[in-house]
Amino acid sequence: MAIILVILLAIALAWLAWQGWQRLESQQQRIDEISQQASNSASQDALSELESRLESAEEQRNQTLDDTVSELRDDFASYRSEVNGTLDDVLSQLSQEQDTDEREWLHAEAAYLLRLANQRLQLERDVEGSAALLRTADERLADADNPALTPIRREIASELAALDAVPRVDRTGIYLALNAQQERIATLRLDQEVVDAEPVTSKIEEPPTGTFQRQLARFGEELKELVVIREHDEALEALITPEQESYLRQSLRLILEQSQLALLKEEQALFEASLDKALTLLNGYYDTSRSETQSVIERLEELKQTQVTPELPDISGSQQALSEFIDNRYESRNENGGEA
Repeated sequence: MAIILVILLAIALAWLAWQGWQRLESQQQRIDEISQQASNSASQDALSELESRLESAEEQRNQTLDDTVSELRDDFASYRSEVNGTLDDVLSQLSQEQDTDEREWLHAEAAYLLRLANQRLQLERDVEGSAALLRTADERLADADNPALTPIRREIASELAALDAVPRVDRTGIYLALNAQQERIATLRLDQEVVDAEPVTSKIEEPPTGTFQRQLARFGEELKELVVIREHDEALEALITPEQESYLRQSLRLILEQSQLALLKEEQALFEASLDKALTLLNGYYDTSRSETQSVIERLEELKQTQVTPELPDISGSQQALSEFIDNRYESRNENGGEA
């Protein structure tokens, strides 16, 4: 019985221990679940708080940007208003100082255009630009509708006719033509034969031996072999070395480039002199019997006849006439106390 009681007691203790372990494990699982739920809840709260902060910062940034743009618009509007006001004041002051007749403005504008046309023709030699300015000045005088301006407009018409008569120079075409001739000259043959200079060698390899007479006789024999005398009825052609040929071709190229520079700078004398030098070298050193050489020479002769600096007319007559008209009108108005 005692043994049975001990066994039963042990079984009871074991069962109680097992039950306690089960309860403890169940409680631990529940604690973990509660902990996880609390952690998830904290993360969601932190995320929500972060999103709230970001939204607040975005709203603040947008508000700041809107405020800045608004301030810039206000400043720009204020600046534009100030500029418009200043311009209105200047125009109002000019209107008060000037005669109410709009023809005075047309006269002044035409005088400025005529002066600009003269400057462009004299300084830039721009024929087309000067003609365009003269036509615009004539339009302003036509708008003035004053018969007293007829002599000035007649002068402008005469000056336009003189400008139209000035020959037009195709500088780009002439420059390209000279380039083409340079390329062709590089392929032309020279009239003289190009030879390499060879050193003269002597057959005297050993010092002479024997008596003086034998030495002299041997020297004479070898001298006859070195010196050969030939008779020619016609003049011999000069021979040039490769270095001389290179120098000749380089000189011709530089001369043609000088003519191109004279073309761009509108220096007629230098242009013609450069082409004369080029023609002299071609006729003196190149094979003029060949058709390609003659073609280059003829083209350069044709280009030399070009007037790269055409004579320009005097277009200052209309400017002087209009200046006198404005001065007389001003003096007459001051004397009479009104318009002339």
